[in-house]
Amino acid sequence: MTPNASPSGPIWSARVVGAALSLVGLGLAVLSAHGVVDVAHARVARGVMTLVLVLAVRLLTAQLSEEWSWRAAGRVRDFYRARVVDFMRAPAAVAARARSDVSTAIEDIAALPELEVLSTSARVGILGLGVVLWSAGPLSATIVIALLGLSVPLYRRAGKRSAAIDVEYRARRATLESRQLELIGHAPDLRALGAVDFGASEIGAISDSEHAIVERAVRVSLGSSLITEFLGGVSIGLVAMVVGFSLLGGHLSLERGLIAVLVTAEVFTHVRRFGTAFHRRDNARQAREVLSTSAPTRSNPAALLRCEGLRTTPGGPAFSIDLHDGDRLVITGPSGAGKTTLLHTLVGWRAPAAGSLERRDVPLGFVSPESVVVSGSIWDNLTCAREADERDVRAMLERLGLSGARFADLRADLGADGRALSSGERVRVLLARALLARAEVLVLDDVAGVLDAHNRERLRRVLGELDTTILEATVDSPLLEPTQTVRM
Repeated sequence: MTPNASPSGPIWSARVVGAALSLVGLGLAVLSAHGVVDVAHARVARGVMTLVLVLAVRLLTAQLSEEWSWRAAGRVRDFYRARVVDFMRAPAAVAARARSDVSTAIEDIAALPELEVLSTSARVGILGLGVVLWSAGPLSATIVIALLGLSVPLYRRAGKRSAAIDVEYRARRATLESRQLELIGHAPDLRALGAVDFGASEIGAISDSEHAIVERAVRVSLGSSLITEFLGGVSIGLVAMVVGFSLLGGHLSLERGLIAVLVTAEVFTHVRRFGTAFHRRDNARQAREVLSTSAPTRSNPAALLRCEGLRTTPGGPAFSIDLHDGDRLVITGPSGAGKTTLLHTLVGWRAPAAGSLERRDVPLGFVSPESVVVSGSIWDNLTCAREADERDVRAMLERLGLSGARFADLRADLGADGRALSSGERVRVLLARALLARAEVLVLDDVAGVLDAHNRERLRRVLGELDTTILEATVDSPLLEPTQTVRM
């Protein structure tokens, strides 16, 4: 299957494989009964050969099924990995799950073919009830049906408990990861205050609570396994008891009695496998919901960007904006008014709470004091692995006032997240990166505030010479001469 092919193929194949495994299992159970009867009647050679054949076929089908599941999971995994870019491009709703969940979701949904095999084999395995009815009578069939019916609500209860624990675990895990990153970022400050133990204690407490959740999940899983083993054992034992009394009374042949017991065991084997995977099926369904998001369909309007009644938060102010090529939009307002949120919504990084938004899909350069500077050299950050003429790169740096000994060596390392740069140098390096990439839309999020007066005037001149569409958010002192202004 090609990376862009639909995963429905492996799902349909899984149903065929599951049905085949169940029917083969039932057939082998009957064949095993024949083999045991042959041994009991002194036809030892034929009986042993039959049992060896049954064992060989079971091993072969198990190996083939495992190999098929592995390949099918790989095809589904490749399909969704090919869509990761679309998923990441889609705007995130306010309460959307973290994008880091996508890797876990892909692994969960890759288990769908195997889970479909288990589901189908359990359903088809119910046909064994007819064999039990034929071989041992209605009482044995009723026992199996009753215990199967009893197992269903128990499976569902265990699955719901596991799902609730899984949600709690993922939330706690996300908290742990974000808190670790936050404390690592502030490690120098904490160390200077002599408060490193504070961070370590907090991480330890969150980690301990995470381990406690895992222990609860293990207990629920063990409880579910005990349920399945107990019900399966009770069912086989009761059917064997009924068969034993029938044999003693002369109402049943040994062969039909063995068929009833072995087929009952086979039916519960498939149901037990399906029951233990109940929670995994919930995970796979949730993963399908997470991965159902794709890049929004974009029209190609005459305007570069057009919105009508756009709200970034429920009950917030509505904005109507119409931007064309070369326009300058300035968004002003106090800190915390929602300028950055509006920018993120306009460029498609955040889903609007209400209203309509159309925009052309064009190369975009987003520059803010918090924008990412990758670990690496000046050259790496400016070119992003694209081919570039060094003279053009140096000319752009000179144009933005990035010269002198610090920028003489373009292969000089900037450190993690550009720690070697000042705030003003950082935004100018990011602006140079966007301009060298020939972004058709330039977005400036409060960059004027980190520049001194000299460099602010320099950027005003550079931006004034561009014919690029520019959006700027600022508290005051914009760098642009706006064609449109939005006040928050």
